[in-house]
Amino acid sequence: MRTGLLLFRSCMSFGRRGLLHQHHIQLGSIVGQHPPPTWIDFKSLSSTSLSTSFFDAPDPPKSHGTPVFPDIKFDNTNKRDDNHASIMRNSDAQAVFIVNGSSRGIGLQFVKSLLKRTKGKVVACCRSPAAADTLINIASEYPDRIQIFPLDMEDQSSINTFASTMARNYRRVDALFNVAGILGDGKTTSGPERSLASIERFWMEKTLAVNVVGPTMLVKALSPLMRSTGRRSVKMITTSVLDDNQTDQVEIALPTGRPPTVIANLSARVGSISDNRLGGWYTYRLSKAALNQATRTMGHELKRQGTWIVALHPGTTDTELSKPFQGNVREGRLFPVEFTVDKLLSVVESMEEHHSGGFYDWAGKALPF
Repeated sequence: MRTGLLLFRSCMSFGRRGLLHQHHIQLGSIVGQHPPPTWIDFKSLSSTSLSTSFFDAPDPPKSHGTPVFPDIKFDNTNKRDDNHASIMRNSDAQAVFIVNGSSRGIGLQFVKSLLKRTKGKVVACCRSPAAADTLINIASEYPDRIQIFPLDMEDQSSINTFASTMARNYRRVDALFNVAGILGDGKTTSGPERSLASIERFWMEKTLAVNVVGPTMLVKALSPLMRSTGRRSVKMITTSVLDDNQTDQVEIALPTGRPPTVIANLSARVGSISDNRLGGWYTYRLSKAALNQATRTMGHELKRQGTWIVALHPGTTDTELSKPFQGNVREGRLFPVEFTVDKLLSVVESMEEHHSGGFYDWAGKALPF
C-alpha cells in the first residue's frame, strides 16, 4: 500500500480528453461588509472581485441523461422582495452559516463571500485550524463574526463534539456548506484511479468516509438545529469534551419566523451515473454518486422540517491544488475561485422548495443523476 497521502478538498469532473476539472476546498479571507439590500440584484452579486467581473464563462457542457429536477433560474435583472427566503436569511444578524472545509480554496472563498453577502455569524471548520493561517488572520480581524472549530470528517467523535458546541453556543444553524472532500493525486495515492487494477481498499474506504459518510453524519447531527417549521423546540444529546465526554440532554428553543434553512453539498459532475462516458476515477466517482443519492434522499425528509438541500457541481476552479491538472482544462473553463463561489451562492439564494434534493451545476442547470 502506498504510504504517501495527499489529502485535499476537491470537486472534479472529466472531459473528452480525460482529466479536466478540479475544485478544492479551503477557507479564506473577508472582503468587507455591505448593508443588506431590500431585494437581490444578481448583477451586483456576480462581481465580488475584478477577476470575477472580467471572467466570461462559457455555457456549461451538455450532459448525457435526463435531469429530473427543474433548472434554478437567476439572471442579472432579477430582484426579490423583502420576504424572499435568501433576503431574510442573509439580512439576519443572528443567522449562522457553517462552512465545512474552510482552510483554503473554495471553502475559504465561501467564508469571504458570506462575510460580504450576509449579516450573520460564519462558523469556519477544518481539520487543522492551527495550520489555517489565512483563516486565523480573518478571524482575528472579525472576531464578532467568525469563529473557527476543528472538524474531521473521518472522526465521528469530532462531528459529535462540533454539533454539541453548536447546540450549546449557537442554538441554531441557518445554512451548511459541506465543501470538504478528498480526491488524491494518482502518485502518492491510488486515487484518482485510471483502472480497476489501481483500486486499493484503504483509499476507497477513506474516500467514502470523507466524501460521503462524514458530510451525511454532519447533516444528521446538525439537522435538529435547522428546523424552521413545526416544533418550536428540540431536544439534543450533547457531549462535553471538558467533562470526560459526559453526555447530557438539552432542550433548545428554536428561532421563530425564520425562512427555510439550506444545505449545499459540494459534489461533481463525474458523480453522474448517466453522464459517465469515460470510466476511471472509481472511488471519486462512486463517492460523489453516493453523495448525490444521499442529498436526494435527505431532501424528501428534510423538506418536512423546512430545510432545503442541494448537491452542487462547481466547475473547474483555479486553486493551488488544481494546478497539476490544469493542463487538461480547455480554454475558458478554468474559473476564478471568486467566480465559482459567487455563482454557487447565487444558485443557493435562488432555489425554491421544489429544487430541494436536486443536483445542479454552477449556472443553476439541473444535472442528471
